[in-house]
Amino acid sequence: MEWRFLNTGASNGAVNMAVDEAMLVGVNRGTTPPTVRVYAWDPPTVSLGYSQRLEDELDLDAVRQAGFGVVRRPTGGRAVLHAGELTYSVVGPAGEVPLGRSIMEAYAAIAKALSAGLAELGVDVELAPVATQAVDREGASPPCFASAGRYEIVVDGRKLIGSAQRRVGRGVLQHGSLLTDATHERIADVMKVADERRRATVKRLLAAKTTHLSGLLGRPVAFGEVAEAVRLGFADAWGVSLHEGRLTDDEKATAKTLATEYAMWS
Repeated sequence: MEWRFLNTGASNGAVNMAVDEAMLVGVNRGTTPPTVRVYAWDPPTVSLGYSQRLEDELDLDAVRQAGFGVVRRPTGGRAVLHAGELTYSVVGPAGEVPLGRSIMEAYAAIAKALSAGLAELGVDVELAPVATQAVDREGASPPCFASAGRYEIVVDGRKLIGSAQRRVGRGVLQHGSLLTDATHERIADVMKVADERRRATVKRLLAAKTTHLSGLLGRPVAFGEVAEAVRLGFADAWGVSLHEGRLTDDEKATAKTLATEYAMWS
């Protein structure tokens, strides 16, 4: 099977999420080929899970002062600050190799490919065997990266990649964040919390429960270097031909329409 590889660079949150959904729409229409996409965020953006309430999760004055964008993901989960990371997305048909029939089969297949990509960089990783939930002593629900789901990628128990999945019709969309530095920890500065003591607890959780490529490799890592490693990992692990491509005109048109719906912050 041939797969398309897209490196779409940096865009704002609304565009990034709109392109992911546009590709999922295209899979169901039969117009989008199976695709692995990598991208970045400009400006740094907080994404919320589709069921989260903006006013419950974020201190909007702090978000504004930090210069962050805000967007809602088409997938579930909790808040993530997209900064200092490479984001990947995979879209393709359910029920076919390599994505398989179930949610967990797809998670496992994608985790295998991401692990192979990280091996290209010299990083040995593990897959979380069961879901873990980090909760502070007062029971506060921390941001996404403080917990690891099954098949999410960890190093010495600390989360390196967080992912989420959505299925619509015959299509599968999974996307996630591969941390390249510690900037993601700044989400603690813009979360709505009861007091500064709780904010400090969230910061400690994030520092203790996450890791990143720059720290693991002992050097800064460039987006392009990680993107190429991810491409090689998917091609090798899945045994597919992964050719460089571009968004189709249909995908661009659908994404342009969807971006107006995703915009939450300007």
